Amino acid sequence: MNKDLYGHTVPLPEDVVGYLDQCHKSAIGADESTEGYRRNKDLRDKREISYQQLKRMKNWFEDFNGHDNDLPFILNGGHYVKNWVNDTLGSMRGGNHLSKKIKSVAMDNQFIDTHEKNSIINQNRPSKSHSSNVERYDSAVTESLKRINDLIKKII
Repeated sequence: MNKDLYGHTVPLPEDVVGYLDQCHKSAIGADESTEGYRRNKDLRDKREISYQQLKRMKNWFEDFNGHDNDLPFILNGGHYVKNWVNDTLGSMRGGNHLSKKIKSVAMDNQFIDTHEKNSIINQNRPSKSHSSNVERYDSAVTESLKRINDLIKKII
């Protein structure tokens, strides 16, 4: 479902860009080696963010175990940007889901990918087929076994 969102970009609202700028200015003692410094700078410069980067930011905020006054948390935008990231991802994912739900009323189910089962053809290759064990033995023994099997089949 979310694979349709890969490659999409979202423009950063002016209030988010302004808040990131405030965070950058308030992070006294931060240099380029501080975690979040480059992300803050890139977001302010580009003024847009990709779906993949939104996911990475959400993951970063969820895994962050520090305090609210730590430099990396401040440089990443704190609670304000964290909430914006969560809201933006939710609306992107919800919009994609709603679009498919609406389409599935008029068309086939949009949640199922259409595909063909071509892998079965590859599984039935002659090189992978089983060889008969009967052919390994002496031909006279093989003929006798075949005759015995035929007789048993006629009896049953």
